[in-house]
Amino acid sequence: MEKTFMDDIDREIFPYVEYPGYPFRYPTHLPLIMERKQLEEIRRVSGDLFQIFVKAVRRFQEMSDDFFDSMDMPPKMKHYLHSGNALKDLPTWLSRFDFVIDEKSGRIQMVEINADTPCAEIEAYYANGVAAKYFKKDNPNSFEMNGLRSFMMDVYLRCCGTMSMADLSAHPILFSCFDDYIEDYGTTLFLMNAMKEAVPPDVRDHILFESFYNLAIMPDGSVALPDGRTVSFLYRMHPMEILIEETADQDGSSLGELMMDGYKAGRFKMMNPPECLIMQSKGFQALLYALMEEGSFFNGKEKETIRKYIPESYFQRDFRLGDMPEDSEWIRKPIWGREGKGIEIINGRGQVIYRKKVEEPEDVICRDGGSNLVQRFVNQPRIVTKTDVGILEGYITLSCFMLGEKPSAIYARFSEEKIAGNEAYWIPVLY
Repeated sequence: MEKTFMDDIDREIFPYVEYPGYPFRYPTHLPLIMERKQLEEIRRVSGDLFQIFVKAVRRFQEMSDDFFDSMDMPPKMKHYLHSGNALKDLPTWLSRFDFVIDEKSGRIQMVEINADTPCAEIEAYYANGVAAKYFKKDNPNSFEMNGLRSFMMDVYLRCCGTMSMADLSAHPILFSCFDDYIEDYGTTLFLMNAMKEAVPPDVRDHILFESFYNLAIMPDGSVALPDGRTVSFLYRMHPMEILIEETADQDGSSLGELMMDGYKAGRFKMMNPPECLIMQSKGFQALLYALMEEGSFFNGKEKETIRKYIPESYFQRDFRLGDMPEDSEWIRKPIWGREGKGIEIINGRGQVIYRKKVEEPEDVICRDGGSNLVQRFVNQPRIVTKTDVGILEGYITLSCFMLGEKPSAIYARFSEEKIAGNEAYWIPVLY
C-alpha cells in the first residue's frame, strides 16, 4: 500500500483510522484545500449563529410544558432543562456546527448543530496538523489545540477549581462512554487528556476514565465508580435523549431520571449540561424560523443571519406542501435522528425523490420520535478526491467546533452521498 499521511498518525491518539467493520481506512488520501477567507467566514458565522441559538434557548426555557411537548422534547427531560450551569449558563459547552456549500450561490449553509455529544475532535485538533506537515501546507487549526486545553482548564476551574486535593481524591473527575464503541472511546480519552495537559500536575491523578458499563447510580443520584467513590464531574459521551431512558436491569427503575435528579441536586457537574438537548433537537431550527416570523424577537441583523445562513425550516406538521412549487426540493429529517438514519429528500408535493441509505440502521443509537424537520434542500458542488478504494466523486460537509461561545477548529467530511452519514470519510482541511 502506498505511503500516505495516515502512516504518520499515532494510533494511540487516533485509534479508528482503520475503522472496525470497514474494509477501507477512514481518512481520504488527499486534503481539501481552502482559502483562508472561506474558513474565517465559517468561524465568524458560527460565532454569530451561536449567539442567536443561545438567545432562542432562553425563550424556549421560559415556555410551558405544553410547548416542550409540541417541540417533541423527551417528556422525562422537561424538569431538567431550566437550570443554570457552571459555564456562564451556556446551554452547550462543546458543540459543532455543520455546514454545506450552496452550489448556486456559493454560500455556506448551516444544516445541523451537534450540541450534545460532538465527535471528530481528534481529526480536527490533532490529525489535521499531521496532514498539514505531510503535505507542507498551512493548518487552519494550528493554535486550536492550545485553545482546547485552555477551554478544558476553564471547565475544570469552574466545576472543580475550589475543591481540595483530598476532596478530589474522594470525588474524582470522570470521563466516560461505552468503551466498546471505538470512536466514542478515542474521543473521550482525547478530551480527558486535553484536560490533564491543562491542569496542575497534582490534579491529573484525579482525572479518570471509566466505561459506562462499570458505573453505578446511587440512591441519591450520585455517579459511583467501581471502587465506590462518587464523582464531582462527569464528561459523558452518551446522548442525553437516550441516557434519560436508561433503566435498571433488576427492576426497570429509571436510572436516567435518578441520575438527572442527582445532577439537579448538585451531586456532580456535567458536560454537556442537560439543556444542550434544546439545541440538539433538529426542530430547534424550525423554532428559529417561527421566532423570526413572530417579528419582534430577533433584531434585524439576527434575522439577516438566519435567512442568509440557515435554510428555510419547518416542523413537518407546519409545512405548507400545497404552497410549495412541485419542483422544489426539501430534506425531511427525524427530529432525533443520527448518522443519516431516516432522512429523505421530497419535492414540493411531499413525494420522496431520494432516501438516505444507512448500513445496519438498527445499530444507529437514536431516540424514536414521531416528529420531522422539513428544510429546504441545498444542492452542493461535487469534488473529486482519492481514498483507499480509489478516486471518488462526492460532497463535502464543513464543520466548526465551538468552545463555549468561541469558534474553534475546522473539520470536514467527504461522502459520495448527497447526505453524509456514517459512511463518510474524514478529509483534512488545509490552506
